[in-house]
Amino acid sequence: MDVGVDEVPPGGLQVWIDTPVPMPAQESWVLYHRMAREVALVGWHCEADADRLLVLGWSAACLHNRVRLLQSGLRRLTDFESTAQRAVQLEGRRPDEPATEIVAAVNASIERRLRWPERLAELDGFERSSGLAQLQLLLAQVIGLEAKVSAACAEHLVMARVLARAVCEQYARHSDLSRAQRDVLAESRRWVHASSMIRGSAGARPSTGGTAGRPHMGLAERRIAASVINHGAPRATPAAVTPVVDHLDHREGAR
Repeated sequence: MDVGVDEVPPGGLQVWIDTPVPMPAQESWVLYHRMAREVALVGWHCEADADRLLVLGWSAACLHNRVRLLQSGLRRLTDFESTAQRAVQLEGRRPDEPATEIVAAVNASIERRLRWPERLAELDGFERSSGLAQLQLLLAQVIGLEAKVSAACAEHLVMARVLARAVCEQYARHSDLSRAQRDVLAESRRWVHASSMIRGSAGARPSTGGTAGRPHMGLAERRIAASVINHGAPRATPAAVTPVVDHLDHREGAR
């Protein structure tokens, strides 16, 4: 199966799929409309029929929809409970297997569950710009939200790796997996919502009153705090994309 891309004057792209044997009309219609949905989620206006997909440029309505999707995803990413629960299960692996393999398996599983890392990776390095001020502002908002979502996903992955490794280490001490899972999960319970807590402690000014009021940090908590570094520092604001043209470049659109 090959994908063909060609320009459509005065601006835009047409995309089609070449197969050795022509697809049935219904199957082709479904395929192109699925493609149209995915493309629209990025922010482009597109139209589809049974023969091709037309990508006609940025759409304010589609970009507003992407902003809403990213904001919704960011709200869901504030809940770390599911990630913590899954991480201590070790993805069904035996805790006496090499810890690096277990941690990698847990990380990959959580990454697939989050879904956003894969979606954002597809747009990595892709220049998004518009000559229209309204669209350029929307694109800047989208890029900024994507950076926040990416950082939130990274925090979930840090937590997953730290908790999985902590379970393996505790199991190595007493060979009781259930106890190790229970203890690590309980120890990290105050850090299930670690994102805001870590940012707050990292960005707080030094206090002259000692450490009074700060909760005791156990093994998993200390390792999470040590792993998720520099979250108190302001993140770099994504550079504004230089306006170029309103329609798509055919090489960029083929990605």
